[in-house]
Amino acid sequence: FLSVPSLPPPPPPLLPLQDIGSPSVVFFLLSLSSSSRLFLRREGENMAQPSGSPNYTYDITRDVQLKKTETQRWGRGTAFSGDTRSVFGWTDIASADPRLGEGMEMHEHQARLPRLPIPNLAHTCEMYLKSLKPLLTSEELAKSTEIVTNFCKPGGVGEDLQKRLVDWDHETGPDGTANKPSWLEEWWDDGYLLRRDALPINVNYFFAFEDDPDRKKMTQIGRGASLMRGALLFYKENIRENRWSFDYERQLPLDMSQYKRVFACSRIPGEHRDVLITYTTRPPSKRSKTSKTTTYECIDPTHVLVMCKNRFFWFDVFRNGYLISLRELEVALMQITEKCEEDHSQQAPPVGIFTAGPRTAWYQIREKLIRTSEINLASLEKIQSAIMVLCLDTSEALDTDQLSCLCLHGPGTNRWFDKTNLIVTKNGKAGMNFEHAAGDGATTLRVADEMYTYSVKEGTSAAGVHPDVGAEYPTIHELAWVIPPGVDSEMDGAYMLFHDAILENETATVEFTHFGGNFVKQGGMSPDGFAQLAMHLAHYSIFGKLCPTYESSSTRLFLHGRTETVRTCTQEALEFCQLAVQPLSKGEAYRDLYHRMKAAVDAHIEYMRQAKQANAVDRHLLGLRKIAEIHGIKAELFEDPAFDRSSQWLLSTAHCGCPSLHIFGFGPVEREGFGIGYMIKTDRMLFNITSKYQHRSATVFALLLQEALLKMRAIVLLNVREERPLPRSLNSSSRAHRASTHS
Repeated sequence: FLSVPSLPPPPPPLLPLQDIGSPSVVFFLLSLSSSSRLFLRREGENMAQPSGSPNYTYDITRDVQLKKTETQRWGRGTAFSGDTRSVFGWTDIASADPRLGEGMEMHEHQARLPRLPIPNLAHTCEMYLKSLKPLLTSEELAKSTEIVTNFCKPGGVGEDLQKRLVDWDHETGPDGTANKPSWLEEWWDDGYLLRRDALPINVNYFFAFEDDPDRKKMTQIGRGASLMRGALLFYKENIRENRWSFDYERQLPLDMSQYKRVFACSRIPGEHRDVLITYTTRPPSKRSKTSKTTTYECIDPTHVLVMCKNRFFWFDVFRNGYLISLRELEVALMQITEKCEEDHSQQAPPVGIFTAGPRTAWYQIREKLIRTSEINLASLEKIQSAIMVLCLDTSEALDTDQLSCLCLHGPGTNRWFDKTNLIVTKNGKAGMNFEHAAGDGATTLRVADEMYTYSVKEGTSAAGVHPDVGAEYPTIHELAWVIPPGVDSEMDGAYMLFHDAILENETATVEFTHFGGNFVKQGGMSPDGFAQLAMHLAHYSIFGKLCPTYESSSTRLFLHGRTETVRTCTQEALEFCQLAVQPLSKGEAYRDLYHRMKAAVDAHIEYMRQAKQANAVDRHLLGLRKIAEIHGIKAELFEDPAFDRSSQWLLSTAHCGCPSLHIFGFGPVEREGFGIGYMIKTDRMLFNITSKYQHRSATVFALLLQEALLKMRAIVLLNVREERPLPRSLNSSSRAHRASTHS
């Protein structure tokens, strides 16, 4: 609906908007606020570079300087206001309860988990057809119905594939035990590790922390040291020392296998498929030994990596088995930043930019670096075995849009996208960027929450920190590189590819403060279902139709469970949107609209319930399709255009948040789609919306989303008359007179 000509080098002028497909968006274009975008430019100031290559530096700038709107930051200091941790559509999930697993070992906890089930074929086909109804014409739906009926009939292709999938799940090894922890895991891993496109924006996701309530603590060194130590405490107690506090959902145990891949783990590029390597001396539990997700190196790393001005530093955080103190971390970070400030002439190649590029290209360059020198091999091994990466940026994030961009992709050169990155800006803003193949938000959310809690409780400003005379502090080491001929130009090419990817990405954040989860619950509806319906209404307002929509649902109730898709585009949502774009006329029309709203929210919750039990559509159909490929079986269902169309996720969404987080997000999965990460707190909702600049406008969607939320609030208030206050002009006596007259 929105086309924009190619952008010139930054800062670009305001460009003409052409081919506006819907007149309804013209008004909103008039008040369009710019989305912050991170531009990289060549300046040669204080930046690392390989010999013979141009210098790079970066700053955050605005592509269009227009009036601020309510999508901008509203400047609230964080506080623990009673909001609950929320992951993938639920508001009380994954709370660690030490009482439920007290004295239990990891293998005992994992032994309680059921295997991921294979849904009933007829049930999947029924849900699949139901999901097609709001997307297809009556003729297309009739054709797809015939195809699905033939697929799942007795003796049909679907029945054969279902039997073969069950056999795949029941395969055993020589000792008679299952040779895989989950029938889905191998194919799901391939979905991440076979991808050849770049990780930032396309694969990795990010969290952005709330500010520290104590503004004095908002310093780069103080924030970086305290958040890092919070992470290291989690790593030490749970992973290194095996003293787990297990996760539960409504007292049901949740899978814990992903936690080992949050720290001391790295994605390694391959020519055709990447691999994950995890460094730990703690072997996987008995039921996880057959997993092929990661390769284990029997080492407990003792060091962390710090990136500052594209230079790589490392130091040990464990001394004689003990974790160093917060003050020692502060001193170490102070020494690193001072060294980078003092050594202006000291340049280093920005090797991190290669992790931001296509995977096969990174594999080829990595192999070339290794063949060139053992120094490069040692540096790469030190990076990939580090417990975590701390990125100290030289820029400041002045609003939520800028913080979102820094955490989603950043400058490229001061990141290592193959690992977990903790990012801290010059003004103390902080967030994390996670490599997605290693795990999902349901796992990393708890880690981030504990990091922030420690930081608020124990952190300091680190002002004036300096080494005490005679005290022992970590020794700082800097990694070295030997750049072979030709890699200079490849580094330049990687930079330009990343530069173009940033220019193509548009980010808009919505900090909606009119109401939050409490208001929705008081109206008798699910906050998550309400937010999803608002996104559908915004999309319908622009395009006049709904689109395939993906929402993640965690399946950690099962062994090695990851996620299932909630197809939130339902017939109930379509019927609501069709009526909601009409004027709220007199009479009882608004009551019908309210009931349709509630029906749409209820339909969403029912699908979410099925997905939580791994009893939905998409993972099952993926398994059947993979079995068909393995055995060379042709299935008309997978050739039906509606099959691909229904899983072209033009709205890719996920709900994930807690009091510790300010916002989170990821990139769109389709060029003509949107990526929407959102959090629902008691009194507000926060959305991070991304799109491809040439194809869709995240900013316009953000504005229409706010309109949709306000309209839905009005529908609720119209239906509940008693919540509407009397006009202020009526005094107590006139109100009493009016009441007596009515009686």
